[in-house]
Amino acid sequence: MKKTLVALAALAATASFAQVTLSGRIAMGVSTYSANGSTVGAAADAGSRTKVDEYSSRLRFAVNEDLGGGMRAFGVYEFGLNYDTGAGNTQAGTANSAAGFNGSRESHIGIGNSTMEVRVGRQNVFWTQGDLSEQGANFVGKDSISDMYTRQANVRLNNTVLLNLNSTSFAGSQVYWATENSSESAPVGTPTAAQSNANGSTLGGRVNWDNGTWRLMADYQKRSNVTTADAAGTFPALSATFDATSIKLGLGYRYAERSMVALHYWDQKKDFTDAATNNTATVQAVAGVTGGSLAGGNKQTGWAVNLSHNLGNGLFGYAAYGVLNNMSATGTNADLNDSGTTAYSVGIRKELSKRTALFGTYGQINNAAAGTYSPAGGGFVPVTVQPGADPSYFGIGMMHNF
Repeated sequence: MKKTLVALAALAATASFAQVTLSGRIAMGVSTYSANGSTVGAAADAGSRTKVDEYSSRLRFAVNEDLGGGMRAFGVYEFGLNYDTGAGNTQAGTANSAAGFNGSRESHIGIGNSTMEVRVGRQNVFWTQGDLSEQGANFVGKDSISDMYTRQANVRLNNTVLLNLNSTSFAGSQVYWATENSSESAPVGTPTAAQSNANGSTLGGRVNWDNGTWRLMADYQKRSNVTTADAAGTFPALSATFDATSIKLGLGYRYAERSMVALHYWDQKKDFTDAATNNTATVQAVAGVTGGSLAGGNKQTGWAVNLSHNLGNGLFGYAAYGVLNNMSATGTNADLNDSGTTAYSVGIRKELSKRTALFGTYGQINNAAAGTYSPAGGGFVPVTVQPGADPSYFGIGMMHNF
């Protein structure tokens, strides 16, 4: 028995094992939220309510193995946690796609070296936060601006193959491809030709450039032949496909340590590709607005500016202002007037250590008569915002990264 234990100890001392790490974030707070002034009547307003919020908390398992010769193999399994409800639902009672024990956030495997790596699996692709826009869940819990960036783009994709650069000033630059139909349920009935040939996919890329003072980020994403209806596993009587193109540009200037001002611009377009059903009410429905008939497709542009300022002694200030322009038609119908939005956010953050911070945040959104924009992300909004209503919120909270 002693000889066996000695042999096992010697083997453990000399064997090469993959490194496994556990990390994550717990972020919670208390906020008030309201959305008043709807153009369809006071009965559609959402009066002020106070709630406990969860700000994109997550748990992450990662494995990394040195293969020699500068190569490594790695894997990531990350899922969101709803500390506010203990379930997978949002504040509105709907499913939160970013929460749950099913790899709801990043879950991929990869191989690479210090220059580049290849990853396969569920991955983050279209940026909304980070060094160029240090806001929202990463910084002050919630903001009014970052959800403006992703009107047609997918921020996180299933079934993705991604090439990522690791070295030089272009670290974080990426090219990716994903299929959007490999996780569909098995439909019943007889498909039409358009439905049986649907083969949705996404192709995109990102350019990151950082020289220490200036930071540039540019994103491009093209979703092709994506179905608009899956009808709970059955072939619907009417179905259509669409193409969506999203472009976003951002330029930031670091004027001091952890202090940056940044400007963003985006252009997002959605075109329906099934001419036979372009005029159905279902196809004409436009997320974020109400009314109008944008048969054929729609387009929306916008811009934002944000500031993160280091006040010293672990105290940081944040401010942002964003604009969504009116939605225009890419088909034969008239543009949709009064569908734009303006919004601003302010916040403050106090870092108690490298891992723990307190924060406060306030945001105001002003929708035009047809606008229904409100910050999303993690199910923060507890109601369905009605046309023309102007959401506002105030929150305080604490986050701990481990």
